[in-house]
Amino acid sequence: MASPLLRSLSQLAAGRRVLAVAALALSAGVSGCKNDSMAVPDTGTGYYPIAVGNSWTYAVADSTWSQALASGTALGTPSVVTVSNYQFKETITEVFTDASGQTAYRLVRSKMGPTTTSFRDDSVFVLTANANFVALNRNNAKTAELIFPVRQGRSWNLNAFNNSSNDTITAETRQYSRVGQSFTTGGGTSGLPAKAYETTVTVNNTGTATENSALKRVGYQQVFAKGVGPVLRRRFFFANFYTNSSQTVQYFPGNYFAATTRRETLISSNVR
Repeated sequence: MASPLLRSLSQLAAGRRVLAVAALALSAGVSGCKNDSMAVPDTGTGYYPIAVGNSWTYAVADSTWSQALASGTALGTPSVVTVSNYQFKETITEVFTDASGQTAYRLVRSKMGPTTTSFRDDSVFVLTANANFVALNRNNAKTAELIFPVRQGRSWNLNAFNNSSNDTITAETRQYSRVGQSFTTGGGTSGLPAKAYETTVTVNNTGTATENSALKRVGYQQVFAKGVGPVLRRRFFFANFYTNSSQTVQYFPGNYFAATTRRETLISSNVR
């Protein structure tokens, strides 16, 4: 017959074995939970960080071509380009609830010309941002700048929030490309230092919102960098110059009935 001391030691050892088994079971359970958990997918909202106090400053280059003139069926007076350089600064100054009950942000754009040394308010826009989209209200026209989640090749209607006569409610007139790829602004003949961004997405107008024909080239492109916002905007309109006769139509590359471009390149930002 075992002594009381031996029985106590035996009971203590058994208790320790039970605790050890329980600890292993708990550890396995926790490990199983970790293995079964899934990371929340990145929808891409970080491509345009929106908060009061965020600001972006852009170097702007506006180019305008004079109208070419014909001499009979030949080119008489060629187009000449004039370039104007200045800066835009965009600052989110206020958050409020708009008439539809959605959270909106006041975006104030100021301008500094080539002969001035300070920014002066130029215009006011309204950004609407949520988990589904970012929209911009400019001159009482609200356009869908981004939609989420961001996916390669995904298209949407940029005029889904307005009654633009350029497209219909079902038109797909804006599209993602180069999702997650690097992009470098400046450099080359831009006169700006090259700046590389590791993770970006490019947005181009498409469908009825653009054209690339012998008669006309029209387009708009934006590049957004993750954690930064818009780093490049580029719009262009070219009505190509030509002469015609009863036999033929002749185009003169680099000459236009009318042509304008604007390039906005981010040079500094304050984003939180």
